[in-house]
Amino acid sequence: MVILKNAYLVHEEKTVNLLLDQHKVNILNGDLSKFKQAEIIDLEGRMVLKGFADTHMHLDKALIGDKVINQSGTLEEAIDIMSGYKPAMTDEDIYSRMKKVIDMAYKNGTRFLRTNIDIDDGIKLRSLKMIHKLRKAYKNKMIIESIAFPQDGFLDHEENFKYLEQALKEGANVVGAIPAFDSNPRLHLKRLMELAKKYDVDLDGHIDETDDPNTLTIKDLIDLTRIYGYQGRVTAAHCCSLASNDKAVVDKILDDAKSVELNIVPLPSTNLHLQGKGDKKNVRRGIAPIKNIVYGHGINMAIGSDNVRDPFNCFGNAKPLESALIAAHGAQMDSAKDFNVLFDAISKNGMKIMHYDYHIENSRFLIVVDAKTQRDAIISVSPIYGYMEDNKFIIN
Repeated sequence: MVILKNAYLVHEEKTVNLLLDQHKVNILNGDLSKFKQAEIIDLEGRMVLKGFADTHMHLDKALIGDKVINQSGTLEEAIDIMSGYKPAMTDEDIYSRMKKVIDMAYKNGTRFLRTNIDIDDGIKLRSLKMIHKLRKAYKNKMIIESIAFPQDGFLDHEENFKYLEQALKEGANVVGAIPAFDSNPRLHLKRLMELAKKYDVDLDGHIDETDDPNTLTIKDLIDLTRIYGYQGRVTAAHCCSLASNDKAVVDKILDDAKSVELNIVPLPSTNLHLQGKGDKKNVRRGIAPIKNIVYGHGINMAIGSDNVRDPFNCFGNAKPLESALIAAHGAQMDSAKDFNVLFDAISKNGMKIMHYDYHIENSRFLIVVDAKTQRDAIISVSPIYGYMEDNKFIIN
């Protein structure tokens, strides 16, 4: 039995005492003197939450950036060289690399993780089976969700679609999408929406990862979400082309996105790295317009790590606070309110996407960030002071 004294619940915005007992967290009211057998730790106002949520990763590709070299540094080459490399990956290699990044994420406070897993007739379901082994192994430490992701498309290769459906039958949590890399983007989304509804899973797509202002597949995604009645179950990641459009165009799209409860997940580390490479001057940042998404339209916005040291992005540490700091730089966010938004984007907003509540009461997860404000935590990329595991409070 452990009591955490003076814990600042960052999402509930109050300082309380917490009891860790029987693998759960409870808020204590009243005098602590009756807990004579408990170990009492004074957190001195440090921030407490259930954990960070990283809702967009690619664990199957992680940590191979030094083996599969992207000479041009472009998205197109990354996809091309990965397609050739995937069949050669062994199950042991896939499992080992995934485990290393999960351990990194856990150390950095992630307790809710959603990862894309390539599904096609080359790799088949091998990577999916490995992440499901890890999902089971880490079930007491972290919520892990798998996205069955059609990286290479399927409209001109029906066998890939059969593997996608089989992935859902074998327990994939979410169906992914990448309409830009298929022959008919709207049909790609339509068939995946039907598949998501058939298996009652969310749809989480890579949408408009381009600087081209005329590519706005997000409009098709919004339209199909409304047609299929899938409000609150759909997430659009990247949305880079919004940053290349006039505000009037973007505002109309975001109004529509809000009306169907679309979640949007900007991915600043990867897109600052990939986008704008064709620009000779006024190089675009390529990040979805975070401030307009949140302040202008009240859309649920989360930020993810995306790639971790792979051909798409040679950077990455599976560290949500680092992702928030990169977003702060890229989106020019520096006020106290901005930092609060970014902190929510790596925690409670991601939990919402994964359909989990953020309140600490009765939680089996708890982390303590070694900071007292969201601003300090993000600017310092603060370490995790401690966390609950196996009914114990472990101080790092």
